[in-house]
Amino acid sequence: MVALLSFLIAQHVDNDIVYTTIGTKQLKLDAYRPPIPNKKVFIAIHGGGFTGGSKGGNTGELCRYLSKRGFTCFDIDYRLQKDVGGTKQDATNAAVDDAVAAYNWVVKNAENYGGDPRLISIGGTSAGAITALYAAYSRKLPVKSVIDLWGGMYGKENDIKTGSPPLLIVHGINDKVVSIALARAMENRAHAANVSVRFLSHDGGHGIDLNSSIKKATILEHIESFLHETMK
Repeated sequence: MVALLSFLIAQHVDNDIVYTTIGTKQLKLDAYRPPIPNKKVFIAIHGGGFTGGSKGGNTGELCRYLSKRGFTCFDIDYRLQKDVGGTKQDATNAAVDDAVAAYNWVVKNAENYGGDPRLISIGGTSAGAITALYAAYSRKLPVKSVIDLWGGMYGKENDIKTGSPPLLIVHGINDKVVSIALARAMENRAHAANVSVRFLSHDGGHGIDLNSSIKKATILEHIESFLHETMK
């Protein structure tokens, strides 16, 4: 019985799969295959100010949590400013390009990992959230929903239009890196465009442990419930 339960909760991770190559730079992702797939797919994008960070940190934690609960999850790396050799904006643009490339790879390969390419959501933390927001709303990726963990759109909020995917925002009221005003601007724009939006604020600054509770549920639990609600 114990062996059976261990098997049921086990998950398989394929690390360092190349999803695209730009010049000589191989961009890789980790694919989390759930023990019992629910067909829903999530693409996670790490933070790091477009200058650092990598897959496997809190996005790895998020993917482990989701995949144990049936989601097929892909934790991606992308080009950083040092790889691009330009400005922070150049790095941001490159990250969005890479997220689009990762999405296209996932569409082609999701079924191999238990996912349905018609049921894809995207999100991330900090710079990864910014990347996901631009990819979904500015580049109009046909995703089911977007998870924004302390990101912002920096004046591009009007790219959220009627018919855009639903948005979950988690943001600290004392965030000194990405102002909560940017999060409120997205919330307001979503309401104006009749886009479903859920806003969760906390008393902290930039970033928070994903096991932290807001409104009697952990952030991880909020993400899971939001994805279930929006991926139909």
